[in-house]
Amino acid sequence: MHANALLQKEWKQGKIMLLMVGLLLLFHYPIRAIIAIEDWREAIKQDYFMPHSVPEFFGPSMPGMLAIIFIVLLAVQFIGTERNTRKHDFSFALPFSRRSMLFTKWALGAGFITVFMFVFSFIAFWLIRSSEFSAHLEGYNLLSFVLLPWLGYLATYTFALFIGTITGEMISQIALTFIFIVFPFGIFVLINHFTDLHFRSYIHPPNIFELLIWPLYVIKPYTEQDLATWWIPALAIIILILLSQWLYERNDSEYNGEFLIFKQLQAFFRFGILTCFALLGGMIVSGLVPYTLSDTTKIIFYWSGAFLFMFLSYLMTRRLFTMNIMFKGK
Repeated sequence: MHANALLQKEWKQGKIMLLMVGLLLLFHYPIRAIIAIEDWREAIKQDYFMPHSVPEFFGPSMPGMLAIIFIVLLAVQFIGTERNTRKHDFSFALPFSRRSMLFTKWALGAGFITVFMFVFSFIAFWLIRSSEFSAHLEGYNLLSFVLLPWLGYLATYTFALFIGTITGEMISQIALTFIFIVFPFGIFVLINHFTDLHFRSYIHPPNIFELLIWPLYVIKPYTEQDLATWWIPALAIIILILLSQWLYERNDSEYNGEFLIFKQLQAFFRFGILTCFALLGGMIVSGLVPYTLSDTTKIIFYWSGAFLFMFLSYLMTRRLFTMNIMFKGK
């Protein structure tokens, strides 16, 4: 009875986002399959049909990419919005453990994503296998097409929930989720611009960094060899959900509405934001210098931009870490 009540509560809170994810995956698989089959038939008539386009159908698409955004918003709906609307305090007063509450949020989202993915992809696969283009899918199986995108969606969703356990409201959860999702790639771009300008050297990021950007499993076409990396997002999902449960049990409700729930993290985030904005400012301003000018001029502009952006980010972080979107005492 308690489990059903908790599921109903979370369903009511996240049903709009869940249905949006389902609608996007419906377009991504069955509806696109119907349209693709007609396009392939027309391509045969016009003599420009390409056989490799059939297995490539199960690659990325615009609806599939948009689903990433709504999956993040689903996690925000479960945690960030709950904090903003003060439903968080009410939830903690219910006769459920925080661990079970967080796991229910994850299981509901992960369960729906899994059902949508496999049901809709199976329909699309069956539609193509039932058509005259089935021969072009010989040697392929549905799991090889769906496994990595599915894990990419789940890892993105789990990561967004994890970020929600350390942030105090929805805007910071959204911002930090998207920032840290691309952080492994973005930080190397910033560092490489710095080292290239100052020392004419380039740091090659380890291949593992690309495998830690969860949306890439959805938006990047993967080969059969890439299937061997499935354990990386799978392991990340397990670690992130366990860590999220541990953090969720230690959330201090008094900090709801603030940028961060855990004040111990403020120094780390201040340093990270200042450093990243300095590197970003230097890259942007030095990029405005004409290519014909000397490296010395570019370096001067680089540090001018770095100090300007560092100062602006200092003002921004001072505002962020003192804000509270709620009115205390009400």
